[in-house]
Amino acid sequence: MSASGSRDVLDLLVVGAGAVGGAIALGAARQGLRVGLLERAGAPTFSDATPVTRVATLNIASMEFLARLGVQDALEARRAHAFSGMAVWDGHGPGHIRFDADELGVPALGWTVEHAALEAVLWAELEATGVALWPETEWKSLDTRPDRVDLYGPQHAPLASARLVVAADGAQSPLRTRMGIPVREQDYHARGVVATVTTERPHEDTAWQRFVDDQIIAFLPLADGRSSIVWSQPEHQADDTLALDDAGFCRALEAVIDHRLGAITATSKRASFPLVARHARDYHAGRVALAGDAAHTIHPLAGQGLNLGLADARALVERLHGPARRDPGAETVLRAYTRDRRSENAFMQRAMDGFRLIFGTHAAGLPELRGLGIRLVDQATPLKRRLAFRAFGLD
Repeated sequence: MSASGSRDVLDLLVVGAGAVGGAIALGAARQGLRVGLLERAGAPTFSDATPVTRVATLNIASMEFLARLGVQDALEARRAHAFSGMAVWDGHGPGHIRFDADELGVPALGWTVEHAALEAVLWAELEATGVALWPETEWKSLDTRPDRVDLYGPQHAPLASARLVVAADGAQSPLRTRMGIPVREQDYHARGVVATVTTERPHEDTAWQRFVDDQIIAFLPLADGRSSIVWSQPEHQADDTLALDDAGFCRALEAVIDHRLGAITATSKRASFPLVARHARDYHAGRVALAGDAAHTIHPLAGQGLNLGLADARALVERLHGPARRDPGAETVLRAYTRDRRSENAFMQRAMDGFRLIFGTHAAGLPELRGLGIRLVDQATPLKRRLAFRAFGLD
């Protein structure tokens, strides 16, 4: 496709075939827009033999969006697992709170999904829909024009042109950098240690989370009965944890989860990722818009990162309805998208920082006071329902 000549100009070009980029491309294509998707890696694939690696939780709003895109059934057939309970408790006080799907009158609180599975089902649906796909393709330069953006490959070879380009290319977004959009960063000097573990007791279709000092441990239930764990720790502690052998890691994990699921009987290899919150000052520059991790990253303590990214995707797709289809990259469209999402994402970042600070502080009497507050919320049904509806995307 030429990078010059209006007859070849796409309505929308998405850079990045992660879940957010794939969802935006598919949503726009469903509305009849001419869409392309460029991915520097290969086409996403997934099979029954694919090992469990990166796992996320989807709330009800995210799954409803994926259902509208037509991929929910395919995702559920690829090891997505609905969970009906969530238990959160304080390692230094009596506070605990539990959410239950039956109590809230919903079929599930959320789903654990594998990033690889979600990316693969979106890619397959994009192929079936006739979206122009460029796997193993990397842009090297671009020109911004009043009516379009032109992207080029090596040696300035024309690659693609579009009236709107969406940067869904990750937290270190090259497109965001190229467009000169500044980012505020907060380094937590911590890492999230991840693994897949087998437990003596069943996970009870429940997500378990415990706050202990400056650590947060979450067990996410998987379809095969195992759990995916995310253990947030200060960097020096994470280094020590990663150095443990399997037996030592299992024993340490049993202690930090308070033996809630009995013995940890097996573990996969461990991996880790740095915990850094980021927020772009603007969500668009010219005809380039940011979405997902390119626009914001968040502390993983509430598992909201992918949900916020899919909320970006949903908002942008909805803004491309009606008159906006004539020019998806118009300033009015992108300003409206920014209004839709930037304040909500900023609120969630502040809320997660607040939770982290509240649970990480152990001044005299605070654990008891914190426990009292958590118990009151657990017993105050209207407040608890409101909190749950916000957290699980039920608003």
